[in-house]
Amino acid sequence: MDSMGDGSTAAGHDHAGHNHSAHDHASHDDGMGGMDMGKYMSGVERLPGGGYHYSHGAFTGHVVPGAFFLAWGFWWTVTTFATYVQCLAARRGFRARAWRPLPWGPRRLRSLPLEPFVKIVLPACGILGELWLGHESWRDLYAPDGKFYTDNLNDWQHSSMYLSFMASGVVDLLGHYLGAPRGAELAFLALSFMSEGLLLVFHLKGPRVEVMVHLILVVQVFATVVAILVELAAASSILAASARPWLTMLQGAWWIQTAYIMYKNAPQWDPDYMGSGMMVPVPFVLWSLGIAFFMFCLLLAFKAVAERRIGRPLSFGSGEDDAALHPQHQLLPGADDDEHAGTNGYGHHNGYASGGVHSGRDRDLELSGLVLKTYAADHAA
Repeated sequence: MDSMGDGSTAAGHDHAGHNHSAHDHASHDDGMGGMDMGKYMSGVERLPGGGYHYSHGAFTGHVVPGAFFLAWGFWWTVTTFATYVQCLAARRGFRARAWRPLPWGPRRLRSLPLEPFVKIVLPACGILGELWLGHESWRDLYAPDGKFYTDNLNDWQHSSMYLSFMASGVVDLLGHYLGAPRGAELAFLALSFMSEGLLLVFHLKGPRVEVMVHLILVVQVFATVVAILVELAAASSILAASARPWLTMLQGAWWIQTAYIMYKNAPQWDPDYMGSGMMVPVPFVLWSLGIAFFMFCLLLAFKAVAERRIGRPLSFGSGEDDAALHPQHQLLPGADDDEHAGTNGYGHHNGYASGGVHSGRDRDLELSGLVLKTYAADHAA
């Protein structure tokens, strides 16, 4: 998807167009809202020295959303792995969630739905930037000939995507404070990514290199939708819960990679060079492997830190195994069905918070004793 830089590049294109008034006049006759039909379809201008320049989008406009998705995916990775390791240490079941509170810090701060608030505020700023600051008269959706202004189409597409993520944030807040059916938040999150993918599908245009980098992004965004649906179906699987953060960080990395492919005027990525089209999937594969390996190492690091703190080894899957063998143990005193410490899924406080009255070792012993007593009682009956 082209980015928030579209308004500025479009303005620059109009300014440059004063040197070709006859050609610009012909473009008005094409009914393209003042945009050169040929440039709009090809998307590439040749520079005098043999270089190239994409007449739409901007480098910054791809890096900014890339940084956002990278940060969002990393946040999901940290909070998911921290919660999972806490569940292993406490011997209780892990459950996937659309968002998670702070895993550490003051209890009051951990009780706040910070992620839903951010998911509402940042897209709202994006909409204002696209439709209010992006051009002088953002209300001019239609050109004088009655057709859409093509210079504004990207702004409306981006704003629709932002709005879908805002809707997901609103559902998160409503679920936190008022309650919602289990899985509703994940369902709306999947809808947000599906909206992004749909907009990207109808955004495909330009030379082969541009189509390929955006097609890879389309495939990856729809893969995120599938990953969320799998997460809904296998809510206790850490592998299913890891797919969404992995794909989100991969999306962010690919946004930034796309900026370097399209907007650096690098000869190796020349849109008319066949080799550039052949090489486009290579960095994507490298990014996917690198991020997956980073996440795997991060999970092992979280596990090692937890083992050092509680003084005993942890086994992956032990929390899930305990939950399957003894379902009644999922709701131990001080733990809720949403497995995170401090608050449950609807904002109500429970009795356990990391850094509370008992240390991690004391709590581990307490839980172990309770599990053994319950197990003995079950078999005695």
